[in-house]
Amino acid sequence: MKKKLLDLLAKKRGIVDRMRQADAAGDQTAFDAALAENTAVDAEIARVKAIMEAEENVPAEPEGVPTSGTDPPAAEPVNSRECVHAFAECIRAQARGQRAAFESNADVLRRAMAAENAGAMTEGVEADGGLLVPQDIQTRINELRRSLVPLSDLFAVENVSFLSGSRVVDTAPNKGFTKIDEMDEIPQDDKPAFRKIAYKVEDYALILPVSNDLLRDTDEALLAYISRWLAKKQVITENNLLVAKLAALDTGAAAATETDVVKVLKTALNKTLDPAISATAHFVTNQDGFNALDQLVDGNNRPLLQPDPTGSTGKLLFGRGITVVSNGILKTATSKAPIYCGDFTQYATLFRRQPLEIASTDIGGNAWKTNSTEVRAITRLDAQVFDSEAAAAVSLTIA
Repeated sequence: MKKKLLDLLAKKRGIVDRMRQADAAGDQTAFDAALAENTAVDAEIARVKAIMEAEENVPAEPEGVPTSGTDPPAAEPVNSRECVHAFAECIRAQARGQRAAFESNADVLRRAMAAENAGAMTEGVEADGGLLVPQDIQTRINELRRSLVPLSDLFAVENVSFLSGSRVVDTAPNKGFTKIDEMDEIPQDDKPAFRKIAYKVEDYALILPVSNDLLRDTDEALLAYISRWLAKKQVITENNLLVAKLAALDTGAAAATETDVVKVLKTALNKTLDPAISATAHFVTNQDGFNALDQLVDGNNRPLLQPDPTGSTGKLLFGRGITVVSNGILKTATSKAPIYCGDFTQYATLFRRQPLEIASTDIGGNAWKTNSTEVRAITRLDAQVFDSEAAAAVSLTIA
């Protein structure tokens, strides 16, 4: 009876699932058919429960009185009347939400099952057969997909051949010639002015010792993976330098909220930036800033961010491109998301003395003494601001 009741309950769950599906699909015929089947199953469940309850009321044999045989049972069997009663009580307690009663009767069933299976072979215990069960172990390295936007694509990049150097920047004239009369002395009231931008590259490096035993025993192309891993660190290093230059704009950032951010950004484009810079401007923000902008709509209920017709995934803000950087790289401080706009190729330059150099040895350094291969990565970089007026910052307070 216990098994039959379990089968009926499982069948009822399947019928209820079909009823939900039919209701969601609006299929009244299928719903009525499932409802009729459910009614029949409910009746059968009630009949089985009635039989089980009747069995509970059958008086037990008096102790010491043998049954129709010779020897009395040495121990109560697993499918005894006590277990049937405990199983029925579990069902009733579950239906009524009586947790304590359920656990009490479930404990009776667990003890009975443990006694029945005491001598069985199981996979849960290694010595009882668990050692025979194969394990699904993969050694392939699954590389997590994460956003890693190289900000160097937005900035000017210059490959240099010296440790240090400088560049000269002029100041554009802001007034015209002076009007003079005939035979007047020509004034000398203006002249070009220049300033020097100095750079000095610095070394950024890492040594990664790898056991030769690991290299020989692994079935993965471990060194190829390490090369990809180091290349990602190169992008992160360059991003850190460029983000530091963007952060220099934060002291003069215009404050904005989600209600007036459109006005503040347009003011930055129209007034803060020179028209020549604004015409080629680009936006950079993090995930929080992009999320706030992506939920804004104009007066016609159209999204403020529009698809970029020149690309498959990019967005445009006021007709200008927008780059989204991970919150882990461009952080939101005290609920204020940074938004930068401008022509970043004019704002700052990334100086590269040498590209990422990756070398390895199994005889130099400590590799010979430790039976390892040492992988070394070195890059030499610097970043300097050229035109501080070529970019502007907005600090967006987010909810």
